[in-house]
Amino acid sequence: MRITRKIRDWWRSHIALDATTRMMFYKILAAQTRGGVRLLTICRMLKDKGKLDPAVKRLAQYGAEAAQAGRLASNGFAESGYLPAVDAGILRVAEQNGTLPDALAELTDAERQTRTFFSGVFRPAAFQLVPASVAIGMVAASPELLSEIVQDLAALEAMPLYQVATAMQTFGPTGLMLILLFTGFCWWGRSRLTKFRWLLTLFSRDWLDQVAIAYCRLGASMTRQGATHLQTLRAFADAYPSSYIQTMIPQAQRDVSDGRAYAASLADRLLPIDVAELLEALVPGEDRERYPSAFETLAAMQEAQLANHYAVRARALKFVFMATAAGFSSSCSTDCSTPHRPSRLKSAFSKPI
Repeated sequence: MRITRKIRDWWRSHIALDATTRMMFYKILAAQTRGGVRLLTICRMLKDKGKLDPAVKRLAQYGAEAAQAGRLASNGFAESGYLPAVDAGILRVAEQNGTLPDALAELTDAERQTRTFFSGVFRPAAFQLVPASVAIGMVAASPELLSEIVQDLAALEAMPLYQVATAMQTFGPTGLMLILLFTGFCWWGRSRLTKFRWLLTLFSRDWLDQVAIAYCRLGASMTRQGATHLQTLRAFADAYPSSYIQTMIPQAQRDVSDGRAYAASLADRLLPIDVAELLEALVPGEDRERYPSAFETLAAMQEAQLANHYAVRARALKFVFMATAAGFSSSCSTDCSTPHRPSRLKSAFSKPI
């Protein structure tokens, strides 16, 4: 049953209500809430509106039913499955604290959308994957072509292209399976592994940077409303349900309750050590009034660093794709164009009459 619901929620939040339509829904909520309209009224209006996306109307119906029952409308959004768990959690915290306009402004700000490894690294280099794939496919299929051109088996086996192609056919499926397994392990472990994160190699630090950015954004909003450290930690745990965060939050809460410094409690858990040290420097003596600007500064700094890291990796991946396409294409064209097969006409005249 749990797996069925996860599949349903994924379908609703990625297919039925895509990112563009979801952004439109957030903008409608932002415009209405800035005017002082209650979420219950907004949801009632949207669910009865004729010319509107069916998924948006269904989402609004969930919100209206929850609000009519005396619960938070954002709880209805979360139960519907039409919103990602993170977005629903952010809206729930904002609704509880009366900061919905700020949260919706953040969700609709294109410049503050969460960067991921896929969008920051793979997508910019993806157009180079097509020629690389074509070149690899040509090399993988070359043994049959070369065997027709080259009649001498010894000469055929000595050709570098034939050796590479044979190795690809022999070890390629196994290598591809290992790559897919490693990618799946990294995708699973980024938000779950608390120990041995070095196994994730390049796929660990960028996700922790994303966690730091998210916590700094939420921390800026919460501390601006006068929230305590423990309230901010509880709100973050409520908004971000990943296993890693749910494991780290109780540890940070325990340290804060025991009187440990706030920045030290977050270090190497929700914030990288260098970012936590900078937070401690920006807020000397844990002056409450400085936390909103400090968190905003840290979030902007981490966003710039993450964008730069992704840009460097995207250029490296693009170079790998280009080098692969050029290398395989040149080797294939060179070996395939070499006249290895003897002339049929010469062979015919050399036969005895």
